[in-house]
Amino acid sequence: MGLDLKAYLKRFHEMGERRYDFSAIEKRFAHLREGKKWLTADDVLWVLHPDNAPFGNYWPVPSKKHLDQLSKKRLRLGWHSQSKKDMVERLLSVLHNIGVTSIILRCTHPDCFGVFSTPMLNVLQLSRNSTVEIYLAYCDELSEWKSHFHLSSVAEAEMAITALEKIIKYGEKESEAAQKNLQEDLWVQRRRAANVVRPFLRDFGSLQLARILLDEHPRLAGMIAGAEYERLLGVASLRFLERELSSEDGANAVLLGELQFRGKISKGERVKLNEVWVIRNKAVHGRELPPPATAVNRMIDSIEKICGSWEPSETSR
Repeated sequence: MGLDLKAYLKRFHEMGERRYDFSAIEKRFAHLREGKKWLTADDVLWVLHPDNAPFGNYWPVPSKKHLDQLSKKRLRLGWHSQSKKDMVERLLSVLHNIGVTSIILRCTHPDCFGVFSTPMLNVLQLSRNSTVEIYLAYCDELSEWKSHFHLSSVAEAEMAITALEKIIKYGEKESEAAQKNLQEDLWVQRRRAANVVRPFLRDFGSLQLARILLDEHPRLAGMIAGAEYERLLGVASLRFLERELSSEDGANAVLLGELQFRGKISKGERVKLNEVWVIRNKAVHGRELPPPATAVNRMIDSIEKICGSWEPSETSR
């Protein structure tokens, strides 16, 4: 059974000692949303007062020094000539607290922003290099959850996931069921896995990624390195023999023989690359015992040292 996130949105409104009217809170910030007026200290103090909204129970009121800056900066939060990043950066530079910044943005533009929460990063499996980057990625990810679970806004997605996280952490009897709902939802786990893996895929090549995974999962590391080796065999076939690599069994061994004959690899290198193929087979085929990490490490070393020059340089293209 998949995760029913809408049910957790209902639970969010049941949490705490009192219920707040978030529609009324958002209406209170309509003048900022429309860009008719600039943000004032009164706006910040109002939304952080526990009589008006729950946020002040978790986030501190900015210092007088920072609040005084609002009257000098005259920040408008309408969309006129500014992006989401501009808005976050400008507001954060005055308030100096991503939590309070996110509260103001969530109340002003609930369709686009949610309240920032460190425990939520663990649920979403997000990380970035800067405060602004992580908050923007956080809101983008919440937007994906909003669309998938048919919620009305990013803010609603944030509230629903917040309720889910709190029930998992503090729900006693409900905790196990909530955790199971989260873990067994395939879409959610795909999103979480993608958020973890995507930075590695973006920042590292296949062989680097294989080396990173070596200690944790030698078979997976071998599969990734094996796929890269097959790609490089195809590159070598096109570049040096001017033909596509055959898909027939043994084509790789034939190619290596021709590469040695043409002086592109030595006899010793051919032996090492034959071993690479053996290790690749052990990693790819489930009926084989998985290769040990030492063998996969040797495989990666051989591919890097021997096959790295097969890629044509930019100047030769």
